[in-house]
Amino acid sequence: MTPKPEFYPNEQPEHPLTLKSMMGAKEGNFGSLFCAGCGYGIIGQLFTKVFDKEALDPLAYPLVLGIGCYTQMVTILHHGIQKIVALHGRAPAIATGLKLANPSLKPIVMTGDGDCLGIGTNHFVHLCRRNLDCLVILFNNGIYGMTGGQVAPTTPKGYKTGTTMGPAFENTIDGVQLALAAGASHVARITIAHPRTFMKYLKTGLKHEGTSVIEVITPCVTYFGKKNVDNGGNSLASGGAMLQWIRHSTTWRNQAALLDDDELAGKYVIGEFKLDGGKLEYSEQYDQIRKRAMKSGDDGTV
Repeated sequence: MTPKPEFYPNEQPEHPLTLKSMMGAKEGNFGSLFCAGCGYGIIGQLFTKVFDKEALDPLAYPLVLGIGCYTQMVTILHHGIQKIVALHGRAPAIATGLKLANPSLKPIVMTGDGDCLGIGTNHFVHLCRRNLDCLVILFNNGIYGMTGGQVAPTTPKGYKTGTTMGPAFENTIDGVQLALAAGASHVARITIAHPRTFMKYLKTGLKHEGTSVIEVITPCVTYFGKKNVDNGGNSLASGGAMLQWIRHSTTWRNQAALLDDDELAGKYVIGEFKLDGGKLEYSEQYDQIRKRAMKSGDDGTV
């Protein structure tokens, strides 16, 4: 059963974004379905703020959500955006269909690390290699949060989960490196502890013509934080503790170039890794093929 949203007292004067959200437009107030300390509320508010400030046409940016706790983010996202919830791991495939059916659209995919880098890895890889004009916001909380805290392909080594007998020992998958290798033309990583930079990357991704991937490091207090401690032995069982852990576990890309492998172990390297505006976009190439086929003769020649 879906939990009822918890409403909060309105700010005085009224916060301008409250009524912009789906819950605000329906109930006249802000409501949240997330655990205390979860980063998805921060991401949702920042997204809605950028969408509103940029005065984007809601009908031009369909939102495709994968399966995870973040799926409930629809309640705090801009009320006018068309929203589709896809099967687990299949959001990139739905976005591809939307773009090819109507090339004027700019699909936005919201997906989690388990959804995108575990269950739907193949769909993510092919989206990137095609360089389809869409924005992928990849949430990485290092855990399968919605289904009870199972180990994920992004769970950092040495940290506990509900399905590891002790600390996780497997090598992790790097969403940024996978996106780069697959051919995405805009790739960045940031954390919820860097909200202004996230909004900057988001604006870039919305304007970029091609596949834009923005990975966001975000905390799961309930299933990751409550089972783990930081390097000093302090519990990560609160939003504040996890936020500090994330800050201490990140290094900017230019700083990472000065560190060796041992110093980078357990670190999230953040920054903008690629921005290539000259790469051909998939739907444009597809349209050229379509037009050529319509003009061809019976023998297949143009």
